[in-house]
Amino acid sequence: MKTLLLTFVLSLFCACAFPQKITGKWSCDKEVVQALRLEYNDIHCTYKFKKDGTFLFIIKGETEYNKCKELGKIKINGKYVVQEGTISSLVTSSGIETEAQMILDENRIVAGVALKADALNTFYDYQVSYEKETPKILMNIILQHNYLWDWHNEPITITKEELVIGDKLKCRRKY
Repeated sequence: MKTLLLTFVLSLFCACAFPQKITGKWSCDKEVVQALRLEYNDIHCTYKFKKDGTFLFIIKGETEYNKCKELGKIKINGKYVVQEGTISSLVTSSGIETEAQMILDENRIVAGVALKADALNTFYDYQVSYEKETPKILMNIILQHNYLWDWHNEPITITKEELVIGDKLKCRRKY
């Protein structure tokens, strides 16, 4: 009976202790970001694993040119379980969000130079199109790269500084 109780307590300890190593913020390696082939000049890809078994994965992209800034964001909320050197996750379709925004930086328009009305209207037409279509494109991209969030008994390696899930996902701890 003592052996059974000791085995039970140890298994609970191991099951609870290992996930603690993954908790915190992690930043994706450059290779992971490049594999996404997002058309942004500046991309940040981060995970936040919480002790309660939930995670948040965010990809933010930004491109700035002329007097305009294009922004894109992918956000995934899910649950995870780390057990016996593997990780599994559950993400529902409502846990995946994409958004896009285009901003005209009016402060950067040189004083005394008026933007023609037709050029401004063209910009606003493009802005509406960008903000409507880009989230669909971002959704398609993230669904094609589901190894970033859809795990089924994937091997996991965690050190103090590095997180590796499967053979494609590598992250560094963020402080």
